[in-house]
Amino acid sequence: MGSLAIAAGVAPAATADSPKEEPGRSSAAVSADVVLALEGDTLSLDLKQPGAADGTDLTVGADARTTVPEGGRYDFLGRPGSAVWLRDGTEAGTGGAPVVPEWDTTAVPAGSVEDGTVEWALTGVQGPGHVSVFEPASDATSATPAAAATSDTGPEVLFDSRDGLPDARHLSAGDTGATVWAFTEPGEYRVTSQATARLISGAVTTATAEWTVNVAADSAQATAAPAAPTPSTSSPSSSAGEPSGSATLATSETVTRSAADAAAADISTEKVVIDDGHVDAIAGKMVDGTLRTLFKDSRDPADIVWREPSSVVLHVTPQAKQQVPGGDSYAFLGESGSDFWLIPQVQQQGVVWAGWNTESLTSNGLKGPVDMALTKVSGPGSLAIWETAGLGAPDVLYNSEDGLPDSQKVNLGVHAHANWAFSKAGTYKVTFRLSGTLASGKTASDTRTYTFAVGDVDPDTVTPGGDEADGGATGGSGDDTTATGSGDGAASSGAGGAGTDATADGDGSLAHTGSGAALPLGVGAGALVITGAAVVGSARRRHEAASDAEAARS
Repeated sequence: MGSLAIAAGVAPAATADSPKEEPGRSSAAVSADVVLALEGDTLSLDLKQPGAADGTDLTVGADARTTVPEGGRYDFLGRPGSAVWLRDGTEAGTGGAPVVPEWDTTAVPAGSVEDGTVEWALTGVQGPGHVSVFEPASDATSATPAAAATSDTGPEVLFDSRDGLPDARHLSAGDTGATVWAFTEPGEYRVTSQATARLISGAVTTATAEWTVNVAADSAQATAAPAAPTPSTSSPSSSAGEPSGSATLATSETVTRSAADAAAADISTEKVVIDDGHVDAIAGKMVDGTLRTLFKDSRDPADIVWREPSSVVLHVTPQAKQQVPGGDSYAFLGESGSDFWLIPQVQQQGVVWAGWNTESLTSNGLKGPVDMALTKVSGPGSLAIWETAGLGAPDVLYNSEDGLPDSQKVNLGVHAHANWAFSKAGTYKVTFRLSGTLASGKTASDTRTYTFAVGDVDPDTVTPGGDEADGGATGGSGDDTTATGSGDGAASSGAGGAGTDATADGDGSLAHTGSGAALPLGVGAGALVITGAAVVGSARRRHEAASDAEAARS
């Protein structure tokens, strides 16, 4: 089967029906299998790579570096010519048999779970780049390189952190399948994952895991890569399909240059109305050493625009109207059957898809996670923001109905989505504050107000902008005052720091969320779709310990 030479369009075959021990495979061969097992009523989830270094669950060598080929089949990995590191089964055991990484559910009897399937989800990624997991082209074993390059059967993407997590897949119990892990930058990654199974008894069992992945760099090899643009001609937003702030070159110089380019990028103040497509409404960014709360407009991945929140009107169109489902789980939205307007966790055509983003914030500028606080909501109704967890249970993050501020810790390098619910139509002013500790030890915060036109409202008649509370502050650690400033300009300097309420209600770091194989909950005639692919709340609590450890190391 050979290695995954994507530049030629060749990939190892899916091995769903292949035995775990192939002839010629020796114990010296190094696999990297994701193993799901059921013992009694308890599900387990492991990433097994024999010989991995202490403290590391998966190692990807410098020789795993390749470049994304032309042709479009691998565009999900980045722009053609850009660098990518692949854990694809290049290593071979005695006899030359490749050790293709697999997902493995052979220890989950098909008759023990409903529908004979178990769900595997990637719930979060922290690291210097993006992570994709895909199933290679199924015809690669018999195809010549030329035939594979033109084959109609391409790779199937299982998970991709670029468009938000969790992503989830249902796997057949008692089976195996080939997987390829792809990383866009060298360095250390923390990957959180979850498995979920519904037993034939009706009980649900879950298993969570956090894996450390080390991707080795080879700067000499990386800088010699053909077709990749040089750092002087690339920019964080130049790669189609890649969010701003992610590096496209695998050189030691790239990360620092990308950060410098991002800090110097223009911030648009021109009024714009956005009613569809992907945006990160609350986006953190260091600008000239100052923590900023901005708006990242990524509707066109090839032309990402950073905007002042005071220049944007987010129009939540009439087709976002839903009805509150029955039962206690969604009582926080109001009376059963009453109307509300929903920005969903998973993208819906014709409705803006708003999330938050800290991918441009790194440990070079900040220590550990930031606090993202909802401090004020003014409008005709209330705002609730929640993630759908497990098999559909809501995890409420912010709720103006029961008092503000509400705050959550968000790790650096996060891209996340959740459900936003407005209880009545009309114009809302929603104020968020990002706060954290600079690398210097000083506290910093920036407060900005976002404008939403909800329902049958003419957004062109709505004036965006904040109030006297908008602005930023930098001060000594422990300060409890906040300087005010204009909502249209850069954050001002002052004697204050982040207020103490920035962390009052936070119970953990938010995991990556977003599109994926969600489990829809239909209500009434199916008007309301509330998504869930993994227990994100559990991932948030898992990440709290990781965040604290990261802060201590910084």
